[in-house]
Amino acid sequence: MADKTRFVYAGYSLSAPGASTDIFTKKAPGAAARAWRITIALTVSSVLNMTATDGSTAHAWGLNASLPLEAADLYVFEVPVKGTMDDSSNASVTYSLQVETDGVIEVLLIEEIINY
Repeated sequence: MADKTRFVYAGYSLSAPGASTDIFTKKAPGAAARAWRITIALTVSSVLNMTATDGSTAHAWGLNASLPLEAADLYVFEVPVKGTMDDSSNASVTYSLQVETDGVIEVLLIEEIINY
């Protein structure tokens, strides 16, 4: 059975907003989301980080084992996401991406994979 998806973000030939700065305004996954599929290519080798916050505490996690993505290569990551935590905090969490080296983002596509 094929995944049911919807696009969360799509960008082509984007100027990076600066090193370690969110590429787009943090987004909350939909209630039925189970993961984001991230497709990205860069013009300059860089580490790609996923960032998350509940509004009071922020974290950044390196994708690709925190190894730099090579310039002009296409990468695809599937990362679990959840908009509301199930623990006692019931925190609402939003996510974004950052690159550690400023440069052009050739393509960035984020698809939300939906539970059904």
